[in-house]
Amino acid sequence: MKLRLAENGFPQIDIVDYTNAISVIRACVPDLILLTKQSGLSSLLLISKIHRQFPLVPIVMVATDPSEEAMREHIEAGASDYIYYVGPQRELLPFVVQQNLDSRTNELLAEASEEARTRFKQLEHDQKSGFRVQQAMLPESPTSLQGISFNHQLYPSLIMSGDFIDYFELFDGRVAFYIADVSGHGASSAFITVLLKSLSRRLLDDFQRFMSTAEILAWINAELLQWHLEQHVTMFFGIIDQENHLLEYSNAAHFPGTILCHSGGAEFLEIGGQPLGLYAEPQYEPYQVALPDRYAIVMFSDGVFEILPQATLEAKEEHLLSVVELHKHQEDPIQLIDELVDDLGVLMASSIPDDIAVFTVASAGRPG
Repeated sequence: MKLRLAENGFPQIDIVDYTNAISVIRACVPDLILLTKQSGLSSLLLISKIHRQFPLVPIVMVATDPSEEAMREHIEAGASDYIYYVGPQRELLPFVVQQNLDSRTNELLAEASEEARTRFKQLEHDQKSGFRVQQAMLPESPTSLQGISFNHQLYPSLIMSGDFIDYFELFDGRVAFYIADVSGHGASSAFITVLLKSLSRRLLDDFQRFMSTAEILAWINAELLQWHLEQHVTMFFGIIDQENHLLEYSNAAHFPGTILCHSGGAEFLEIGGQPLGLYAEPQYEPYQVALPDRYAIVMFSDGVFEILPQATLEAKEEHLLSVVELHKHQEDPIQLIDELVDDLGVLMASSIPDDIAVFTVASAGRPG
């Protein structure tokens, strides 16, 4: 298949397995994905994940058994096209690839004026470039620092996301992490995440000046105020001292509350504080929690509430806590976040009105 495509002018082709697909796509967003079924693994689930996280990338399902592989459900899951790669139909593969590369915007542009078409194509190009930049800014996931596993999944409501996540090792061996949610969504909010990434780097270089997570949030707030932004930012910022089994954290109005899982159950950590970028002298509180040998810290952006069916905010919170507690014994960091996303219905939602982020921080062993 790779040779056939190369011979038809598609030389840049990478082959990865299902397990590594999301991380490879995130590292270098491709122009198109060809997906083949792998024994014992769900192609439908992978299509849903790719389509939700990378909405600009067309997915072509490549099937080899017309009698057993029905393509309708793959199209419904988010695939843009399919081909049965058997017999004479093999020759159609380069055509199908080129067609999907060329026709992503054709339907939208069919009745538009030439000027509108040109502007729309430029907008799409800009959005895709911005999407690639934003993906490149995110830390590697999953990854491990000081024996702590970090994993995250972001699902934008449009193309780029106003949710952002970062984590990094400090000079003294502790590990800092945060989840941030910029008000609104789309490109205007996504641009603020670029600023957050630059603040992460400055924070890392000058961390010794800060005495607490509350001081860090106050500093970020002051930096954002200098830009006179229309958006504000909510954030949960934590620092883990793995050697002394201690979590210090502060909250800048981030909601829903962060959930700490341990052998005794799961519980929300303190919420409150004021958003970043709104007030000249906000007050933030530092909290400290003793961590057991095995724990998991689970965070969400508030977009997750938009897809939950419960009628009240209180009921949504209770459901969120129950789902997290149900999976607290999962030891594999990838499986943990996948099960949370599945049970919350992120992939099956008919639409995502607001950006959704899911972020887990856990010790090498899970609570249990």
